[in-house]
Amino acid sequence: MRLSAYSRLATGESYLHRMDGRIKTVVLLAAIVTVSLLTRWPLAAGTLAVAWALIFTLRLSFKRILLRLSVPFGVAWLVLLSLMFTTGHTVLGTARLGQVALHVYREGALLGFLIMLRILAAVSLAMLLSFSTPMGDILATLRLLKAPGLILDLADMIYRYVFLIEETAVTMRKAQRARGGEGLSWRRQARDMGIVAGNLLIKAFDRSLRIYKAMLARGYDEDAKASPYYTGPVPFRDLLAGAASCMVLLALLVCNFAINWKSRGVWV
Repeated sequence: MRLSAYSRLATGESYLHRMDGRIKTVVLLAAIVTVSLLTRWPLAAGTLAVAWALIFTLRLSFKRILLRLSVPFGVAWLVLLSLMFTTGHTVLGTARLGQVALHVYREGALLGFLIMLRILAAVSLAMLLSFSTPMGDILATLRLLKAPGLILDLADMIYRYVFLIEETAVTMRKAQRARGGEGLSWRRQARDMGIVAGNLLIKAFDRSLRIYKAMLARGYDEDAKASPYYTGPVPFRDLLAGAASCMVLLALLVCNFAINWKSRGVWV
């Protein structure tokens, strides 16, 4: 089953893999919130560099990293381009597309670059958490933080069965290709992909109903108190590492807002 293959992504021999899941989850989620509040691009770029350095300590495939970052990188570039041509008043240059002239604004370019760095840094931190921490540890930590139980149950079910749905989609696509669906025109292939997607949606709905009925038959209650996932205390070394990381994040925020106050003339 592919689920076991995906679960092995969060296992390894590095210190981040062996660190207590409670500490990793809290620190990295706090880091994601922190980087989203940064207003100075050097600080956001530094956070991105640190996140990438930590990702490389996990000894992951570079191709897998780029594949995971492809979608958010495209979104970040879209944000940058949209702000460059629509926000600001200081014109840096003009890009011509046929008869249309688009002005590139300095303020929009700076803001777009900052947002792009924040998006990439936040996604890199989230990727670092997902690659170094099993999903069970993350969800159990969120339960300790009093996150809504229904949302966590849904997230657990989605993570558990999304790979089964993917396997079903791949099997249906292979069967379609085996019946001559590969050499057709792109319109026919798009139509066939729509048929596959529709059948997959129906199968997923039927499976969800069967699973929910099976859960009810076994006494499922969303208000029931689950047994504790973590039974031991946080290791002292991990606790020190988490405290030091939180101090670094706090210092990062203080430095960011201090630069803002100084640039606005609050400090003489």
